[in-house]
Amino acid sequence: MKRFSFKKTFCILLALLMAWGFFACRPKEAQKPAEDNARTEEPFIPANAEEAAAAYEAYPLEYIPFTRKKAEPVREPEVPRYTRGDDGVWRRTDEEESGKAVIMITGDLMCQTRQQQAGKTDKGYSFGGSFSRVEAVFDKADLVAGNLEATLSESAPYMAEQNKVEGYPHLNAPAPFLEAVRNAGFDMLMMSNNHNCDAGVRGIYDTIDRVEEYGFIHTGLYRNSEEPRVTLVEVKGMRLAFLNYAASGFNGKDAHLTEEGREALLAAYSEEKLCRDVAQAREAGAEFVFVYIHWGKEYSNGVTKRQWRIAREIANAGADYIIGSHPHALEPYRRILADDGRIVPVFFSLGNFVSHQKKVVSKDTVILRIELKRDASGAVKLKKQGYIPCRVFTTFRGKSYVVIPLTEPYNRGAVSKYIAPAYSRIARVVGDKIEALGRLVMRVRAGKKGIPAAAPALKVGE
Repeated sequence: MKRFSFKKTFCILLALLMAWGFFACRPKEAQKPAEDNARTEEPFIPANAEEAAAAYEAYPLEYIPFTRKKAEPVREPEVPRYTRGDDGVWRRTDEEESGKAVIMITGDLMCQTRQQQAGKTDKGYSFGGSFSRVEAVFDKADLVAGNLEATLSESAPYMAEQNKVEGYPHLNAPAPFLEAVRNAGFDMLMMSNNHNCDAGVRGIYDTIDRVEEYGFIHTGLYRNSEEPRVTLVEVKGMRLAFLNYAASGFNGKDAHLTEEGREALLAAYSEEKLCRDVAQAREAGAEFVFVYIHWGKEYSNGVTKRQWRIAREIANAGADYIIGSHPHALEPYRRILADDGRIVPVFFSLGNFVSHQKKVVSKDTVILRIELKRDASGAVKLKKQGYIPCRVFTTFRGKSYVVIPLTEPYNRGAVSKYIAPAYSRIARVVGDKIEALGRLVMRVRAGKKGIPAAAPALKVGE
């Protein structure tokens, strides 16, 4: 039996360690520098809707696809006020940098079954009557924005042709709805909502194509992962950022997309995305950041605990103003104290701006009016804010689904027994932390014996 030699074993171990150190530490001549060797995978940019569907769609939705011509508007859309520059920023070429701007923002712009039926004519679709009473209001704004809660795809059935798909309302509409929205005075559309997947990947591409054909600024729905999530708009010399998310889910229809497709096309809310986007907006020179978010409980005027939690996340991320939609009902206006000491306004839901919905809670709506101004220090600040109370009327003077302001001078003398009750409901829901604009005039129809054409005006608050 051989005797154990400690000295010999020690020498062998020492030799092995030295050899390892030599090979581990010597320069790797054959290896290129890390920056040269690392290969960054190029992002996938689909060339068209067909290529996107092949890559992003896991399986098709349960409806029979359509093949038809693109629906054309009856009226010619007005020329857009804003155009996108080579730097990606939207601007008006016909305005001075005054440092003072009026922004008007609305809730959900919907085009549902009965609206489609009422808007169909021998020449095509016409929805302009819905906004005939607010065009003059929007004329006073430097930027008008709303939430487009519809897909606009000729490849899928319209809602009037198939009301539900896979158990959920199918909010696909004819593209000429955008002619009415454009001619009403809207400049910008928020597009992230629970109906984004109603017409599949092709519907997402069709909707973005139509929105761009009509010249709208838009955010919240994308063709690929490389399209910017921050939309920058210069208004009167002030650079504003708009971020748009859905915290509502997508009615389960996002399951038809691959994971890559969901990330590339949709704007599902997460705190991580929010913080990234706010930081990017500030780096790009944004002086005021709006966050428009789809959230809350449908047909309810109440705010959920989840909405409050998300609102605090948005405020703490650095946003300046928070606006909500999705409940198809108004929700309160409140103010949040952010961790950095800022007071951040949040209007939890602006309600439906137009829809065919019959519930009283879904007919009350508002136009949010925000006035921004550059102060003496050069910072852009919220100078004034208020809301114009409105109501959606199923019919009014021969027109269908008409949005009518409830207060003068905005309502142009409209007379209805529904105006005063709607005003009271809206004031009660919104609360007294923000001003209702205009004055409520108690009018009745003239011509009845002993009844005057108008009763004394009530000032706001009376």
